[in-house]
Amino acid sequence: MKQENNRLINQIEVNYFLHRIKENFPNFVAGVITDKNGFPIGSNISKRLWIHENKLALWAVSKNKENKDLINDPNLIQLKFDIDKGKRFKLFILLEKSKYNKSGVKPLKTIIRAQELF
Repeated sequence: MKQENNRLINQIEVNYFLHRIKENFPNFVAGVITDKNGFPIGSNISKRLWIHENKLALWAVSKNKENKDLINDPNLIQLKFDIDKGKRFKLFILLEKSKYNKSGVKPLKTIIRAQELF
């Protein structure tokens, strides 16, 4: 994938970024990075999740706050973030409900701000 500044995004760097996010949440189920059109750039999805990468990527760019009609599991929490200043790239995360959710959001925002991929 090519960005406007002509820097190529390295798949290893994208995977490491997702790995850092996964380490931040002990209840991590899935994470997908997409462009503004919903094209998946990278993902880290638990093998026990029944939802495919493409569907997660589309949910990342969906305007609905919550996709309750698409995710019928009340034990999953959805988080969406813009991960670049131009709002061209999105991060969509699914977590299992847990008391640890709120404690992971602040470090997650720090990880997003510190990354230089997007």
